[in-house]
Amino acid sequence: MFQGLKELTAAKGRTLLITVTVGLIAVLVTFLSALTAGLGHQSVSALKYLAGDNELILADSGSTTLSASTLSDQAVAQLEDEGAQMLWQVRDRVADTPTMLLNSPDLAPGEVSLPAELADSELATAHDVVDSSNDLYLDHLPVVLMNTSDLASLAQVRGVTGPAGAFASDVALPSDTVALSGSERWNASASYQGEQMSLNLMIVMLYVISALVLGAFFTVWTIQRLRGIAISSALGAARRVLIADALGQAIIVLGIGITAGTLITVISAFGMGDAMPVVISSSTTLFPALILAAAGLIGAAISLGPILRVEPRSALMNA
Repeated sequence: MFQGLKELTAAKGRTLLITVTVGLIAVLVTFLSALTAGLGHQSVSALKYLAGDNELILADSGSTTLSASTLSDQAVAQLEDEGAQMLWQVRDRVADTPTMLLNSPDLAPGEVSLPAELADSELATAHDVVDSSNDLYLDHLPVVLMNTSDLASLAQVRGVTGPAGAFASDVALPSDTVALSGSERWNASASYQGEQMSLNLMIVMLYVISALVLGAFFTVWTIQRLRGIAISSALGAARRVLIADALGQAIIVLGIGITAGTLITVISAFGMGDAMPVVISSSTTLFPALILAAAGLIGAAISLGPILRVEPRSALMNA
């Protein structure tokens, strides 16, 4: 590593350029990962909370989304006979805030669970608030949870003719219904699938770009230092030592750049507060950073071709 460290310190401008580039890519990858998780939370966190391990049963209307689903009276009767939990959905405005009202079997008549921004609303004063700081969303709307019978009565007043879906396990499906299980259930949110697919594609493309950028950089760098590498090889340096030296340079650059980029994302996320829906966790910072490091090392490994092909004797003669 002595030669590699010496070259890094000697070429400060070049080292700084690639380190900053890696850091910016790390910011993009980790921030997009945090934003993807945050948007996913605002799309389906209420569904995840209410569904548990149950299947989500929707009307087979050609679109497996809650907004396009209304169970028929026949389907409701059959599912209730088998112990299914109906899911009522009412879009409303509470204290001038667009809100999604959903029912929870855990709430007694007259009880509600509210997000913090609605804790002082008329809905809160008219009901028994059991939780004034829930963090549940559906289709990017804050969710108010109500008792099932209370919400069913309110739904009729609002012109909703039936429940949007039902949660159940191992039940015979009524005709004209479809069951979603596992991660398919989250596609019942109209916004979830499109957001996640586009953002995850961007993240994958950034991984590929990072491998290409680092591969190109270290290829040029290796070619520029090839004379010194060949002389070291002619003087007895083993190829594995030369390879370890080159990869060591990549590890140093990647380590500094990715660490700095990840820290910028974490600090920025906490500084923004609730201005953007970002989630900071190991899955949105540590895992993307490790994948980015692996992609960078792959790119650096591709640049080792000239080192493997160098001829020490001819290099020494031309030195």
